[in-house]
Amino acid sequence: MLTHPLSLPTRAPLWPLALFRIAFGLMYLDFAWQKAPWVISEGHRYGWLYGWLEKEVAHPTFGWYAALLQHVILPNFNLFGLLAFLTELGLGVLLLLGLFTRLAGLGGFGWQVNIALGAYNVPGEWGWIWVLLTLPQVCFALCGAGRVLGLDRYLGPVLRQRAEAEAWARLLLRAI
Repeated sequence: MLTHPLSLPTRAPLWPLALFRIAFGLMYLDFAWQKAPWVISEGHRYGWLYGWLEKEVAHPTFGWYAALLQHVILPNFNLFGLLAFLTELGLGVLLLLGLFTRLAGLGGFGWQVNIALGAYNVPGEWGWIWVLLTLPQVCFALCGAGRVLGLDRYLGPVLRQRAEAEAWARLLLRAI
């Protein structure tokens, strides 16, 4: 490992970040199972999600976001509940497997920012949780955390070979 003039390491091992990525993948899978279509809570499918959205409407962070929830999301809850379940399931699988990790990290960051927009003012919410849920995912994206203990390690060389001739391979190469 090389050192910086201030004795800071300039190249750190990525396996701790890979373990953290795997933990985030498991966390997203847990989130998804709590909101699975077959989980009924207070008469609604998708677990506790409907009740949580009602809390976000009652304690808005932004009026426009509460209006979006009240007039678009809640009236079409079955569609948006399914989308939330599938999004968290997809993010969980991608992060767990280390597949398209840059894309999953950016997607997870955006997903958590979306949730934070509604949840920040809900009583009992800890504001710093959103920093803790978003910044690691930026690190996963910037560091390509799927190249260690992940499928991106094996997908990368295949895509690099195809990237010279195929535009789709060049595009996918940016996602790993």
